[in-house]
Amino acid sequence: MGFSKLAWVEGKKIFSQRELYIALFLCTVLFVMSLNAVTASSQSIVFWQEMASVMPYMGYMLIAVTVVVGVSRCMAFEREQEMEELLVTYKGGRVQLLAVKQFVLFLFCVSIVLFYYGIASIVLLAYASPAGLFAQMGESAPNYLNPNPNWTFAKFIILEGGYMVLASYIFALFVFLLSLFIKRSVFIMMTASGVFALGELCEKYIFSWIQTVPGIHNLVYGYRYGLNGMMSFEYLQVYVPFSKTGVLLLFLCLAAGLFTVNLILGRRRIDVALGN
Repeated sequence: MGFSKLAWVEGKKIFSQRELYIALFLCTVLFVMSLNAVTASSQSIVFWQEMASVMPYMGYMLIAVTVVVGVSRCMAFEREQEMEELLVTYKGGRVQLLAVKQFVLFLFCVSIVLFYYGIASIVLLAYASPAGLFAQMGESAPNYLNPNPNWTFAKFIILEGGYMVLASYIFALFVFLLSLFIKRSVFIMMTASGVFALGELCEKYIFSWIQTVPGIHNLVYGYRYGLNGMMSFEYLQVYVPFSKTGVLLLFLCLAAGLFTVNLILGRRRIDVALGN
C-alpha cells in the first residue's frame, strides 16, 4: 500500500470516530459560550485583538481535549479490533506505518486548530464591525498580548496559529507515545487528560496557594515550559531565554525527537505484541 493510500486509511480511522464528533460538539458549545461571555463584558470588540487573545484564554484547553480524544485510538485501534497480526502485512513495513500515523496526526492537528479559529471568527464577527478588518491587521498588537511592540496583528496571529499547530502536534505525539504502552484507548484518554488537567490545576490554584514557599518558582517553570505552557502560548507571552524564532525551532526539534522515539519504540512494541 502506497504512502498516500495508507495516509488516507489512517485518516479515515481518526475522523470516523464517533467519540471525536461528540467531543467536538461539546467543546464547540463551551467555546461559543466562553466567547459570548468575553464579548458581553466588553464595550467594543476589536476583532483581531479578541482573536489573538481568545485561543490562549480558552481555546487551547479545548484543542487539548479534542487532540486527546482523536489520537487515543491511533495505535489502540488495531489492538481493540484484534487486528495486530495485520500490522506485519503492510508492504512498507511497520516503520512506514508508524511514520504515516504520525504524519496524519499533524494534519489532524492542523484541521483542529483551524476549526477552533474558524469558530472564533464566526462568533466574533457577529459582535465586531466588518468595516476596516483588513486595515486593522496592520496595526500593532497591544503589549499585554505580546512583549514585542513591533508585531502587527497579522504577524501575531500567524505566529500564534503556527505555534498552536506545533504545540498541539507535540501534545499529540505525547499521547501517541502513551498509546504504545497503554492498550485500551479509554485508559489512554484518562491518562493524557489527567496529565494535562493536573498541570492546569497546579497553575491556576495550587501554585497561588503555595507561592510563598521557597523554590516554588521552579514548579511554575515546569508548567510554563511543559505541555500546558506550550498549548496556552505561555512561551511567547513572557520572557524566555530564546528568541521567538528560537522557540519555534526548539519545539520543531522536540517534535522531531518525539517522532523518532515513537518510531523506535513503536516498532519494538509491535514486535513484542506479535511475539517476535
